[in-house]
Amino acid sequence: METSHRSSLDFTAIDFETANPARGSACAVGVAKVRDGAVIDSASWLIKPPQGLDDFHRMNVGIHGITPEQVADAPGWDRVFAEVMGFVGGDDLLAHNAPFDRSVLHQTCSAFDLDWPEVTWYDTLPIARRLLTLGSYSLPFVAAALELEELTHHEAHADAVQAARIAVALGDRAGVGSLPELAILARCSGRAAGEGTRATGDFSSLTASDVLAGESIVFTGKLTLSTRDEAHALVEHFGAACQTSVTKKTTILVSGDLDPRTFRPGATMSRKLMKAMALAEGGQEIEIWTEDDLHERLAVGREALEAATRAQRAASRSSWLPAYVVEQGRVATGSADGYSEWLRAALRHPEGRAAADTQCVRCSGPFGDDVFWMFLERWVCSGECNEALKRAAKKAWADAGIERPAAPSYAETYGRR
Repeated sequence: METSHRSSLDFTAIDFETANPARGSACAVGVAKVRDGAVIDSASWLIKPPQGLDDFHRMNVGIHGITPEQVADAPGWDRVFAEVMGFVGGDDLLAHNAPFDRSVLHQTCSAFDLDWPEVTWYDTLPIARRLLTLGSYSLPFVAAALELEELTHHEAHADAVQAARIAVALGDRAGVGSLPELAILARCSGRAAGEGTRATGDFSSLTASDVLAGESIVFTGKLTLSTRDEAHALVEHFGAACQTSVTKKTTILVSGDLDPRTFRPGATMSRKLMKAMALAEGGQEIEIWTEDDLHERLAVGREALEAATRAQRAASRSSWLPAYVVEQGRVATGSADGYSEWLRAALRHPEGRAAADTQCVRCSGPFGDDVFWMFLERWVCSGECNEALKRAAKKAWADAGIERPAAPSYAETYGRR
């Protein structure tokens, strides 16, 4: 299908489009398989988004052109998933801005109670930032800079093929023949590249860089995404030193409850803020940041930070799996029709759906306003906590000798579409 390249890269590129901002609302997916540096096959599917996530927003439709009418008779992700993973086989996955596509895959799987596939991801975006100098690193600009044929942007099939071509072209430019070698280039720039398996219980799920090296940071006020201890661990992960009070060594004060719209001369300030301002006026190089300023400096998305924070909290609760999960597994055995119904009966919280003041059974975190209905039913706040609940429950059921219906498999052979 493609002219051969010098690279010997082997992988599958993937691209998703969504019906709305919810990552679980996949409405299209495209894949492209690369062997020895050439695209040898590609495929795409329209997807009917799951119930509760099937509202098509005008902005999304304006981007990709997919309408509710076009997917009305399309298969759901529970059917498409098997075909996509059959195409992927044992390949590593690659995308341009991979955190988005990985999140769509995970969250759409969670909406259908499908286990997240264990696969290594690679991202052409940070690699392009390392090797090219551009005003924008979006997919069409990178493709143009590499003198690749223009394809229809935000069409899942075309974007998957283009991401594959970009990876091959970047490999040629760098003189490397494998995705791990390309990923090393991106890590050298301090940005995330591929993602393998990492331990939970700390912030290792966020690729470390020295972006805060040499900084001495103090926190004040109420933080929205993390506790004070978690915030300390986060900035230390990125190279900073933490202080409990403002001193002449402090370079950054992060104020969790600081509203930049009201931060002006004469405003009421905490003691730490007042001291930091006085030191700055005296000539000390000290900056005052909001929590959002900190996250922007770290160059990690809010979703990735929230997931890492949940993992941090869960690791301190080694015995978090509720006892009712095992007991409901015993009762549900043989009494439900099919795997999905059995699993829902076994994991459903006995007190009904979570309320506004409910805490997640895994990480004790709060529930947002747009949590998927299945997560509310299980009292888990996110796809990550839902997946952890399923893994822990399966181990507990196995240890207790509880039999359960077989889960549907996506292990179909490549090319069996």
